[in-house]
Amino acid sequence: MREARTLAEAYLHISLAVAESGPGGAPDPRAWTTVTEGREFWTLVFDRGEHHIELRVPRAGEVAARRDGSTFGSGVSTLVDAGEWVLTGAAYARQALEDDLLSASGAADGWRLARDAAAEALKFLPEDADELPLPAFWTPLGTSTREQEPERFTRERLESDLAFYQQSLDGVL
Repeated sequence: MREARTLAEAYLHISLAVAESGPGGAPDPRAWTTVTEGREFWTLVFDRGEHHIELRVPRAGEVAARRDGSTFGSGVSTLVDAGEWVLTGAAYARQALEDDLLSASGAADGWRLARDAAAEALKFLPEDADELPLPAFWTPLGTSTREQEPERFTRERLESDLAFYQQSLDGVL
């Protein structure tokens, strides 16, 4: 069974796996996900239509992430690739902009999630590299995004996105 670092990463992975048009393209997966709590793991089973996804989330990883304020967990994701993280950050930012314009209280959450997703993409960037390496892309969505828009995956762009999301978050707090 595949493993997510946190419950947030598990739900994001499910959303991306069943979305037809990238992040935000599927309804909230929680309605079709059964969560079973065990001593060491949560087990999530998503079952809708042709999609059946089983994941487990180590309790220790979730607890550590909450303690550290890390939405998606420590280390590098093995479920969500760098391209999907970049697209997810942009989707959260679009939603935060809409919430900002409407003065909704959810804007800060959107900017925080955008920032955290951008930080996840940067985890794939080797210290001495100027762009994300090919092995950081393994999903059809992430790979096609890299092929269509390679400029989104440079160190300069990734750091710029992260800074913008953080600045926007600071502006609504």
